Amino acid sequence: MNIYDHFYAGGRFIPVAGGRRHTVVNPASETACAEVALCGQGELDTAVKSARRGFETWRRSSLDERRAALRRLKAALESRADEIAALLAIEMGCPVWLGGLMQIPMPLKGIDFAIEGLSQITWEERVGNGLVERVPSGVVAAITPWNFPVHQIAAKVAAAVAAGCSIVIKPSEVAPGAAWAFAQAVHEAGLAAGVVNLVWGDAGLGEALVTHAGVDRISFTGSTAVGQRIMASAAARLTPVTLELGGKSAAVLLEDADLAAAIPAAVRMGLANSGQACVSQSLLLVPRPLRDEAIARFQQAAAGWVPGDPLDPATRLGPVATAAQHAHVNRMIARAQEQGAVCAMGGPAGLSRGYFVAPTLFSNVSPDMEIARREVFGPVVALMTYEDEHEAADLANASGYGLSGAVWSGDPAWAVSFARRLRTGQVVINGAAQNLATPFGGWGLSGFGRENGRFGIEDMLSFRSLHGAA
Repeated sequence: MNIYDHFYAGGRFIPVAGGRRHTVVNPASETACAEVALCGQGELDTAVKSARRGFETWRRSSLDERRAALRRLKAALESRADEIAALLAIEMGCPVWLGGLMQIPMPLKGIDFAIEGLSQITWEERVGNGLVERVPSGVVAAITPWNFPVHQIAAKVAAAVAAGCSIVIKPSEVAPGAAWAFAQAVHEAGLAAGVVNLVWGDAGLGEALVTHAGVDRISFTGSTAVGQRIMASAAARLTPVTLELGGKSAAVLLEDADLAAAIPAAVRMGLANSGQACVSQSLLLVPRPLRDEAIARFQQAAAGWVPGDPLDPATRLGPVATAAQHAHVNRMIARAQEQGAVCAMGGPAGLSRGYFVAPTLFSNVSPDMEIARREVFGPVVALMTYEDEHEAADLANASGYGLSGAVWSGDPAWAVSFARRLRTGQVVINGAAQNLATPFGGWGLSGFGRENGRFGIEDMLSFRSLHGAA
């Protein structure tokens, strides 16, 4: 059993003095696999003070120093790829194949794009008699989730380091191993003391962090409900916030879509990481005449996603991460059936142990059902039919979320035209590759602010105008 009983501040690993502990449960076996020593107010104060000192040094760093630091961090993180993939499988049930395919490559690419972004930003510009500067905003409080822990930590840290800020990370206690490996990579990379700090804690410590007088900016990734509470807390000190929240993303198949390509892609985007992705395409919108074919193709494509041991390289679908999440997903499945949706495949996995849910597809879904509007965060997809593209756009936009979406059409111009009708931060057209250099973030209930590349760096900068500067 791994014991995480040190926090990271001032370039050192420091023992946590308090006696409160969180037990991490392996979601595949339902057995304890780790313990986290939760920090108290004293440790939090130490980390924030460290970040304040680190900021005073790092804000004066050159762009070359920032590039070099990020390159060292990437190398140290890359050397831990196999270790992180195994920890994610044990602590939150992510299959090792997905760890190697996404959980590690995404943060590494994100760091590369932050390095490139340093050269893409206009750091100073002349406007009349004024010199307009972009300057680091200060100490960043970062609260990160358990579903893609390394990527979310790396996105915030890379942007902060590139911007000249310092950062205090509070990762999720559900998947601490990945955060611990990241802190070790930071230490190995020799980043300036106090630039990156990490504390362990639950919701109470998160509240103390975002309201701390030493914090200048907040970056949060997680649920909409928690994001709303953080925003309300931040209002007391008018602390700027970046919120990357939940989603109810729709994959829209237009009438000329290639179902042979679109449906397997929709299966991957709905089931990967057991559906525990904020960009999970949990709505599948198809023209009414294509309904039966779409269901049959979905069933065929999802047949290979058999729940199993996440440490087995052959496993495509692991458990959901926690007992609470397992209960929530099963409640959503039961509620969908109560409201009249038809379970075309899947439902509870029926295994004797582990928080497993079988790949699940609902048909006969109407817009008023919870399964059509609420985020499930499990391997559950709701199929809805539409009569014309106007109805399709209305259905895709109806949830109030606006993080991601997808459009499929044999006519690229039509796909782009339809994509522009979606009220969402990103749209994937005909299965295009993910582009981590573009801004990532949401509209509506999915939050605001942007991460990735130069856009993530810009989100951590403030403007300063020097009137009359020579």
